[in-house]
Amino acid sequence: MTTTTEANAEWERLQAHLPEGWRELGKEMGLVREQPAQLGAKVSDIEGPLRLMLYQAGTSSSLRATAALAAAVGVLAMSSVALHGWVKKLGPYLTALLRKMVDTASFAPAKWGGLDVIAADGTTVQRPGSKGTTARVHYALRLADLTPRHVEVTDEHGGEMARRFRPVAGEVWLLDRCYANPGGVYAIRNPGAHIIVRYNRGTLPLYDKRGKLIDVAALLRATKDRQRAHQVRALVHYGEERIEGRLCWLRLPEDKAEEARKRARREAEGVCDDATLEAAAFVVVFTTVLTEMTAAQVLELYRARWQIELGFKRSKSIRELDRLPNFLPETIHSWICAKLLLQLVAMRVAAPPDAFPPGGVHFALLPDAPVVQAPPPRRDRRAVVRGEAGLEDRLRRVAARCAA
Repeated sequence: MTTTTEANAEWERLQAHLPEGWRELGKEMGLVREQPAQLGAKVSDIEGPLRLMLYQAGTSSSLRATAALAAAVGVLAMSSVALHGWVKKLGPYLTALLRKMVDTASFAPAKWGGLDVIAADGTTVQRPGSKGTTARVHYALRLADLTPRHVEVTDEHGGEMARRFRPVAGEVWLLDRCYANPGGVYAIRNPGAHIIVRYNRGTLPLYDKRGKLIDVAALLRATKDRQRAHQVRALVHYGEERIEGRLCWLRLPEDKAEEARKRARREAEGVCDDATLEAAAFVVVFTTVLTEMTAAQVLELYRARWQIELGFKRSKSIRELDRLPNFLPETIHSWICAKLLLQLVAMRVAAPPDAFPPGGVHFALLPDAPVVQAPPPRRDRRAVVRGEAGLEDRLRRVAARCAA
């Protein structure tokens, strides 16, 4: 059982990992304000609503249960309706906290050719009973220490676009084929960062230095060996911009190629054109990294993009990111942001000297409600006596009828 002292200690522990100025941020955003004491305002500090929101997200408790427990243990007296109102308002505030935690993080990343490696992608989450996408999380992961580089939550209309991220010079971003388009390449390269993106023949036309369209399918068909990485210089045209890069590819072993063709047929629901089946036998990427890595290193590094997929699997299976509490977009956004915030705090707590066991960190932000033993039911002796007397009378009447 979690006592009040233990719960307060856990809350203090969590506060130590929140970004500086998190209280003042609530006032800056107009969520709380100082009011005269005679008004008796229940909430004059963002701490109470934030604590309840993180508890509700961390334990997947209902709003009613969270509000009742908080009132029972004296943390904050608030109805479930009022708490629901706070949950709807806390989304932008939690988003700002996430951004501050990511932006102020300090790491010593490993380097590939002097570049800091970032893997990024998006994932969907669904509300109860939904047959489609409810919300989308756009996430970037620094591969050196598996810490977040960018976190953003949108509704189902928020598309996966490279311009959502904020790359800086000295980084190389690993992206999936949905980001393979001229606008996506420009969004990463323009600030001075580099990109390694899975080639998409339908959305990323490539040109040689004379401006002629490169026939990528012909290059792949001409590749017979399966042991050596190949490359060719290529340009991406984005308006008046000419972005220089390389097309790198490798022919897969036959067993891996057959698996890729089966996956392509499954994704196409059984109807798959010949060009797609031919391309499935290759790993093809486009990169703006020109001299820092060889073609083999580029392809080897791109394999590390799978870490972002593993991160999503951990968030959904272990941290219950996909267990949305309700159907309302505002509360879903706040709930996802709270989940991600707890995840970031847990990752910081995991660093020495605050290491935790493999089971994970579960912050007990509210104590357990006190257990009140109900008194035993009181027996009314008079009712018992009357009941016994009535039973004797009925028995005598039955005996008389039998004798007659």
